[in-house]
Amino acid sequence: MSTPLIKRVSISNIRLDFQLPEVLDREKVIEYVNKIKHRETLPLIQVRFDGENYFLQDGFHRVEAAKRCGLKTLKAEVTKGTIKDMEEEFQTSLKTALVELRKEQEIRK
Repeated sequence: MSTPLIKRVSISNIRLDFQLPEVLDREKVIEYVNKIKHRETLPLIQVRFDGENYFLQDGFHRVEAAKRCGLKTLKAEVTKGTIKDMEEEFQTSLKTALVELRKEQEIRK
């Protein structure tokens, strides 16, 4: 993975392929809305850019809060990559977590 570039990204240009709106945690969104209204600094969102599209990798609740506050852009860590790269990394992280869980279960036996 390449080193991320920090830049402002238009919210309307961010694709939310990995998150359905109905699974957002309402309380978390409200928490971020309040932080935005009080001008608190939020962690940067993380996006992948394939040369044409920005795919949101991390920050779904922050993006939703920003939309509700009427923001047009968000500061983001932008890494080159595709949605396929994100899917592969997600699958790898799930496999790693499963292996760790199994190890922990074996230790408890």
